[in-house]
Amino acid sequence: MALSPKIITTTSHPQNRGACDWGWPGLVAYGSHQYVVVADPASSQVTQVLGIHKGYVTCVKWKPEDIHHDVVVNPYTLTLAAGDAQGNVGLWNVTKGETKATFVCKGRSVRDITWITNQETSEATVLALYNKSDVIMWDFLTSSQLWKASFAEPLSNICIDPFNKSNAIFLCEDSNILLIEDLHPKTPPSQKYKRISFYGANGPSPEVSQPTDEQGNMKRNPSSLNKLINMTTSLITGTGESRSSRKSISEDDRSLQQQCLQVTFHPGIRHVIFMVYPSQIDIIDIEACIIMATIRLDSKSSYFVKVLPCKQRDVLYCLHENACITIRVRRLDKSHCTYNESQVSTPSTPITPGFGEMETDKSDIAYDLIWQSDAVRISNKSTVYGFNVHPVTEACAALIFSDGKIITWELVSTNTHALVLKDMLPGLSKKGQKNLLMEGNRFLMTGMVKGFPWSVCTIKSNSLEQVTTANNPNSQSKETLLALGMDNGDISILNIQTGQIEREFSVHSDSVKSIEWLNQNILMSWTCSKSGNSPTMGRNEVLLTWTRSGLVEVFRQRLKLESLITNIKVSPLRQYVVIAFKTQPLEVWCLKTRSLLREMPTNFPQPKALTWAPMCSWKTVVRQLSQRGINKDITDMTQDDIANLLHDKEYKKIAKEQCVLADRDGTICRITLEERSVSDLTIFPPEVNGMAAVAHIAMKDDMLLLGDITGMLCLWNLTEKKLKSVPRSGDKPYTGLKTILFNPSTRDHRFAVLYDQGVDIWLFSQFQDKLNLLASMKHGKSMPKVQLLEWADLNHISMVMDDGSIHVVDITSSKVTCSWNQRNSMDTVFCPHTLPVQGSLILKYLLQNATSSTVEYRLSTDKAYMKKAIDDQLRRIDGETLQLLTDGKCSTAQRCLTTARLLGDEFDINFWTAALYFLNRAKDQRDNPRKDPLLLSLDDDQVPGDTRSTDDTTSACSEACLDCLRPQSCYMRQQLHRIEQHSKKRKTQTDRRRCIQNFTMMGRVEEATKILLETDFQSGTYREDYLQACLLSCDRTNSTAQSTLKLVATHLIISGKLQEGVIILCLLGKVLDACKYLQTYDQWEQAAWLAKLMLNEKECEEIFSKWIEHLTSTKQMLHAVLIMMSQTKFDDVFKTLSYIGYIETAASFLNACQELGFQLAKDDAETVKEKYQSHVERLGLAFVE
Repeated sequence: MALSPKIITTTSHPQNRGACDWGWPGLVAYGSHQYVVVADPASSQVTQVLGIHKGYVTCVKWKPEDIHHDVVVNPYTLTLAAGDAQGNVGLWNVTKGETKATFVCKGRSVRDITWITNQETSEATVLALYNKSDVIMWDFLTSSQLWKASFAEPLSNICIDPFNKSNAIFLCEDSNILLIEDLHPKTPPSQKYKRISFYGANGPSPEVSQPTDEQGNMKRNPSSLNKLINMTTSLITGTGESRSSRKSISEDDRSLQQQCLQVTFHPGIRHVIFMVYPSQIDIIDIEACIIMATIRLDSKSSYFVKVLPCKQRDVLYCLHENACITIRVRRLDKSHCTYNESQVSTPSTPITPGFGEMETDKSDIAYDLIWQSDAVRISNKSTVYGFNVHPVTEACAALIFSDGKIITWELVSTNTHALVLKDMLPGLSKKGQKNLLMEGNRFLMTGMVKGFPWSVCTIKSNSLEQVTTANNPNSQSKETLLALGMDNGDISILNIQTGQIEREFSVHSDSVKSIEWLNQNILMSWTCSKSGNSPTMGRNEVLLTWTRSGLVEVFRQRLKLESLITNIKVSPLRQYVVIAFKTQPLEVWCLKTRSLLREMPTNFPQPKALTWAPMCSWKTVVRQLSQRGINKDITDMTQDDIANLLHDKEYKKIAKEQCVLADRDGTICRITLEERSVSDLTIFPPEVNGMAAVAHIAMKDDMLLLGDITGMLCLWNLTEKKLKSVPRSGDKPYTGLKTILFNPSTRDHRFAVLYDQGVDIWLFSQFQDKLNLLASMKHGKSMPKVQLLEWADLNHISMVMDDGSIHVVDITSSKVTCSWNQRNSMDTVFCPHTLPVQGSLILKYLLQNATSSTVEYRLSTDKAYMKKAIDDQLRRIDGETLQLLTDGKCSTAQRCLTTARLLGDEFDINFWTAALYFLNRAKDQRDNPRKDPLLLSLDDDQVPGDTRSTDDTTSACSEACLDCLRPQSCYMRQQLHRIEQHSKKRKTQTDRRRCIQNFTMMGRVEEATKILLETDFQSGTYREDYLQACLLSCDRTNSTAQSTLKLVATHLIISGKLQEGVIILCLLGKVLDACKYLQTYDQWEQAAWLAKLMLNEKECEEIFSKWIEHLTSTKQMLHAVLIMMSQTKFDDVFKTLSYIGYIETAASFLNACQELGFQLAKDDAETVKEKYQSHVERLGLAFVE
């Protein structure tokens, strides 16, 4: 199989910390030095490496998949953005391994990047934050700068509101946040942003929960007695730290705890953000700027590093400093419909608090610790650099380590075949009943991508010519392997074709100096260690390693101190090995008998460089012996026959080989070995080659290549005694010659030369007596430099760079990257985004319309080339998922949702999650023609005669991301709980006014009056607050009072006091009029909020219908579709989808509605079916009849 160019990364740089992202297609991308590594956690392998950036990669973000996909405008592709320390933002096509565009802002490191997409127009922009508080919006399509904004505060993080993309939060380095409410791709934000500080300059208080025993007494720390003894000892002996030093350490620890590490929005609950500190997590309502709750750690717990909230369930994935992952689940409280006072107050399974849990009020927001991963060993060579959660399932977390290792932890269901977090957690945590959630699920480590914890010291390829017999097909390995010698003494076998480490061996105790392949199963490696201060004396170690069994044997046993080994070379026919020392004479060993053949005299030149060259091949030797020894043709002989023939006692003739070495003075020595003895020794003085000091030599056939310390190269034909100098490649001469290598697997004289400034590839044509430069690769200013060099095959060389990475370079094109299909040709990875444009949509159609586990289809002639790739993707789907798709009980909506999860299609996942929820809800209401039990008053916990299970109510409340489109009861409970928390946590006058307004609009006049009467006599608002309390408490039922108040409300609204006028209308019970006024002044979301809380079903539908008209008139069709579904206007949904050209989605929605008995417009349905059939035909797909 043809080898493809690629980059194989090892360790990461400290600037790569945090540069990672888990995309919707299921792939993890992270930064490693100047490269972007793409890995597939499902198959535990690296699938692509992108590079080279001009600086260290500092941030990586996948392009969102929340846009409808088609053939022309938005096909399924793998696209990510990566920023580096030199101010460059590169947009990568991962499938092709090429850059789509590059945005440059010189001299400014990229701190953070985020994508902003528009579902309606399919536009995509990249928002980049630079180190000098500059924010630049880049256009993805035109590769141009849209706008630039600068802030006075140094910023470190960007976070976009998932419910409203015009809202953004910037985290400042002083732990404050900037709230921007007018973020737009086309125009820069105004300078009227909010700067919010929750703790001021002092930061959060260092309070921690103290563990208590069953009687409520504080537990004694088991180490407190030891601390007391140490303190007493230090006072007596005077060896303890001074008070000032202890104080400074305490202040440093306090400043560390005050630093905010992260800020992120809750993806499932509107207006909620999380601010992460080392010892606590603040849950904040950003609209009210109030801290709703705090999750604190106890004194024994490891600090927080990062927190990732989930959308499907109110769950937090928390990463701690010790690389432990904890999962916290929201505790059931009064904001949920399933809350029952009796269930919470009488737990059936009492559990003592632990790991930072605190006794809280029943109305407080709390997250219970449910699962915790096992501890992972962390060292200086392997620390956590990244942490992500799978965005589709939200049941899988990945840890990216500095050595390139990726560990995957997954929440596995033991009872059912649940793939996503929503199906694994049917409900929330209940106080005292946390074990109920733990029974059916386990948090297990399910996969690991191996890393490179150590630096590579030496490499050697198994691509060797004539190592064994030429006619044996097994003599050469089917796979191109590299033996890597590490600085810790380990040896790793790297498969260059796949880029994966296949085997690892712990061989030496010191760094490996060199490796030689004896055959495809045995390696010879050596190392040396100095003894004391002597630069030349020490201990040497030469070992043989069997790669299949892992057996390690000693080849050369020396227990006493001796001169250090400088070089070991094995002959091409694998008969001899020469060992060179710093001060000792050269040794010649026999590999067959493992015996010392000869030790050169003490006056023999000390070799500076040495090499081997065969005088004949194995094939020639075997043919000569076979003609005299046995009557069998060489083509019919097996490997065993040839081995017996070569080592038969009757035929002692062994193939002749030559060893050529050069000393420091330029003297060339040629040693000829034949029949396990030195048969000839020839010495060429320095005057013959014309070089002052030979640094490196290489030999092939009768051509000897010499290189000196100045970089000069000469080709010496030993047979014809001719010298030919190698010309320079470039204007400036190269210096610092490091390596010369002939390609051993070719008949021609192709060689590579490594300098300090770059690499040259030459081809010498012996017939034409001419040198041709095939390739020249120079080191750039911001590019890594080559440290080691080795041939991989005819047109590829392997290079170890100074950043630890391994580059497999195509010398014909100088490419170091390849396409997805070229790199992953050995093992198919399930990733439909890598298929051709039509192939991804064909696969999607097959899964959405699957009827049997064996999907049969045919393609048109011009699309037949895609069938193999599509079949490979179908085979990668696990059997349980395929059975779920083909189950007759699986509805169209459920099948479309499962398909969207497989494809990682964010748009389809969101659409079909909402469609499945609203269709099932409408079906239940139609089949049960009674009052909807969800339309309850907040004072009732249960409707008389309501026989619905708790699971039904849980499912009604589970889609919190739908916000005001949820059932009225769920939404009312959540909003009332939210306002109560605002009232409980309020601190400023602004918080107080907001609570009064919200309570008044929600009809909670008593709560509003109570807050007003709390005003102190010394307050400046004392008179106004008491008068307003009187207004709220007076009788407003008579006609005079109503007309007066209505007139006042109208005048307030006209004069610009919209909020005050709306409050008065709500006091009068004119909520419908208040909502209409809000809509008139473009306050559509507040009008929907008020209507959902205070109006009946018919009036609420009127307000939402006007909202739909506004959205459709402003081309916000997809938002309007969600509201239509919530109002059971499925016919309008179908027409809107057809109008905006989403034919595929419209056809599937039509089938979903018809399955549940909802009949849509017949004419429109026929038109969509015809368009859908035409769409399928254009794809070139047709099912087998």
